[in-house]
Amino acid sequence: MSLNLINEPWFESPFFYQILKSKKNPNFKKLAIDMHEKGYCVLDLNLSDAFIDGINNDIKKYLNLGKIKTNPKIYHYNKYPRIVEAWKYSKNVAKLANNITLKKFLKFLYDSKPLPFSTINFIGGSEQPFHSDYIHFGSIPHKYLVGAWVALEDTNSKNGPLTVVPGSHKFSLIDYQDLKREQATNMKELEENYRIYEEYVRNIIKYTKLETKELHIKKGQVIIWAANLLHGGVKMKNHKLSRKSQVIHFHFSDNKINYNPGFSNPKEGYYVERKLDIVKL
Repeated sequence: MSLNLINEPWFESPFFYQILKSKKNPNFKKLAIDMHEKGYCVLDLNLSDAFIDGINNDIKKYLNLGKIKTNPKIYHYNKYPRIVEAWKYSKNVAKLANNITLKKFLKFLYDSKPLPFSTINFIGGSEQPFHSDYIHFGSIPHKYLVGAWVALEDTNSKNGPLTVVPGSHKFSLIDYQDLKREQATNMKELEENYRIYEEYVRNIIKYTKLETKELHIKKGQVIIWAANLLHGGVKMKNHKLSRKSQVIHFHFSDNKINYNPGFSNPKEGYYVERKLDIVKL
């Protein structure tokens, strides 16, 4: 009898260590243990400096031309833009989102084909408060979402590195109805709901005295985190420093529904479905 009876990623299963024995890739197995225990892992993609420079130059070029698209203002916390969908004009951004090593590992973790559907490119640190990506991107079955944050330059304590709450991926999933909020019908209502969510997360971390950990990684490495892991951007100690990076979000081919939690009401079975715009080469 299969131990992976619950429809969830196997690395999140209570039978993880039993299932792990059947897996064959020793390097990926070590990373899967990190994902199970901490909710994140760090993988070296062995990217060339020339390739990384190509991404950074593309972003700089189109930023100077004023031809970029950004996240809504409610998700900006400083002067640095959150540049989305850059893959539509940068082949280098699209190539990174489809990195073979990254996709092989995600296939190993989720037993399903990874579908890159969202890219965000950063010039500086985001300074975004702690949050779970699952408040932004939901799926049925649950938790078939993963984030990958690629350093396009070294990160350190001064330039706003990514910070995580190890083990928080095991917390219960939260939607806005759990916070006694109605589903939003416009961006103003969504912002009101999201600020309450951010305060809820701050209080969880503060009053339960959860450990937070800055991740200082090297250029070309990627931080991969589980759907419900709490993470955010540290306050930058020096706003003159850059923190070039690219985030890719993946759903998976076996998902029945991908939905937008901001405008959905899962408690009542109401889902606003998200049509994935798959990153193509």
